[in-house]
Parts: sequence; structure tokens; C-alpha cells
Amino acid sequence: DNLIPLYSKDFDAKKGDTDWLKRVNSRLSAKDCTEDPLFVKVSEALHKLQPSASSAYSLGHLAEAEGNQGKALQYYNQAAELQKDPSTRANIYYRIGNQYKEKGQFGQARNYYRKALDAKPSFGRAYLQIANMIGQSANNCGNTAFEKRAVYWKAAEYADRAG
Repeated sequence: DNLIPLYSKDFDAKKGDTDWLKRVNSRLSAKDCTEDPLFVKVSEALHKLQPSASSAYSLGHLAEAEGNQGKALQYYNQAAELQKDPSTRANIYYRIGNQYKEKGQFGQARNYYRKALDAKPSFGRAYLQIANMIGQSANNCGNTAFEKRAVYWKAAEYADRAG
């Protein structure tokens, strides 16, 4: 109740001060004020001044919570590009792939699962997701029953790689 009005009145004057933005972001986070629009404004201003993988990922998470999937994907992509740790980058790409899969955009999902595998070749969950999508599309491929069932061989190949 006290922090939001206090920081809101100073925001316009200090939105270029990275130290102030970091302190405000930290305090609002510590007091669970992440639902307030001021937190989003502070986070975006801080990200513009000092973009980092963690700030982009946090903004993506906030945008996803608001229901803005397009903006969330944009921030997640930026987080993956800025991320230096291959394991964390793979997890970000995997999350993006899951979002596309939920929307039914399997081609885009597969591309992001492959990006996750490029970052971390031993990432078995990405192989399993690809195998699952291939298995689900078996009836859409081929003209004969044999050709349709042969698709499962490819799905089994990906599932085997996950092991």
C-alpha cells in the first residue's frame, strides 16, 4: 500500500537510473507486488537500459501471465539469445516449443525443440515431444495403412534418442 504510490510518483523522474530501478524492482519483488502495473513498467525500463537473459525471461513470464502470448514469445526468444548457459537456453527454447505445441503449431514447436537440442543435445524431453507429435500425425501421412503405421517407426526413433 505504501510502496506503489511512493515509487509511482518518482518513476518518471528516475526511469533512466538503473540503480534506482534495480532497487525498486527488488523491493517490489520482495513484497510480492509483481501483479501491479508499476512492477511491469519498472521491469521493462530496467530491461531497456540493461537487457539480460533473466530480465527478458521475467518479462516473458509476466506477459504470459497477462495472456499476451505474442509479447511473451518475443521476450523468451530474447532471453534465449542472451543466455550464455546452454542448459538454461535449452529450457527456454523448450518452453517456447511447448507454447507453440499448445496452440497446435507443430512445425514451429518442432523448430524450437530442435533449437533446444542444438543447445543441449542430451535434452531427452525435447526428443520425446517431437516423437509425440510425429506419433499424433501418423494418420495424416501416407495413403495406405502400412505407410500410416510406418510413421511410428520415426516416432520410435526419436523416443529412443531420448533415452
